[in-house]
Amino acid sequence: MIESFSTNESLQPALTQPLLGSAPPRSAKTRRLAAAPAFAITSGKGGVGKTNVVANLAAALIAKQKRVMVIDADLGLANLDLFLGVKPKYTLADFFTGAASLGEIITVNRQGILLLPGASGVQEITALRHDQKLALLTELDALTDDLDLVLVDTGSGISDAVTYFTTATQEIVVVVTPEPSSLTDAYALVKVLTSMHHEKRFRILANNVSGEAEARRLFDTLSRTALRFLNASLDLLGWIPTDPRLARAVARAQMVVNDAPSAPSAQALLTIADRLLESIAAGVKVKSNLQFFFQRMLEANRAER
Repeated sequence: MIESFSTNESLQPALTQPLLGSAPPRSAKTRRLAAAPAFAITSGKGGVGKTNVVANLAAALIAKQKRVMVIDADLGLANLDLFLGVKPKYTLADFFTGAASLGEIITVNRQGILLLPGASGVQEITALRHDQKLALLTELDALTDDLDLVLVDTGSGISDAVTYFTTATQEIVVVVTPEPSSLTDAYALVKVLTSMHHEKRFRILANNVSGEAEARRLFDTLSRTALRFLNASLDLLGWIPTDPRLARAVARAQMVVNDAPSAPSAQALLTIADRLLESIAAGVKVKSNLQFFFQRMLEANRAER
């Protein structure tokens, strides 16, 4: 059963309270150090399990005592709230119409995952204007202190909204499956992000594969092509096996990490969560902190003028 929790009704007020502006303002230096890295989870085509991956990675990170926010940036066709088991009172559509602030929109689920929900069936916000982008980044900057990680669930494909949110994050994770169309569309996405947005590094997550061997075959095929024709660097972040318990969890809009933590897919997701944390701790491949996320968004806004 889907239940609704607002940030004012949080089951973990100590976790969410600083994010809602109740804590004293920090100095600029402290804020820069406290800002969380942002990872975009994206795909070339729909139906590859991207949103399910985001929800489960968030749950896995919460299980590891990390403070996580997920942003449903699939504007117009959002459904991350279903996986998280919440029914938001407001969405980004309300923010862009001026009906609610981001602080009022943010919802927390029972596990403590913070969600900035997108809208579903609202075509007007699928193409954001300059002033809307600026308003979004301005309020986000005030709400994302005291987090360990931000996951951005983008739409699929190569639309302006997808490339906008994807290129604004430090790390880009592309979800692929064994379907030939998934690989073709993933390559098309990497090509657009490389040639038009100067991105050169991507992490690949193979989903719904028979095992590590198939995951590596998918990765090798995509990686060789991207390196040869795009001069883009791809890394294999991990793989998630085909798992009937994962399929059952998805059918019930549940997260397998919570529903069946011993399942092979749940264990794989926990491993991938560890790798995200390891990359942050290493500080090598992450471009910057979350301020980079807002800076890139601001630069894009200025370029549109």
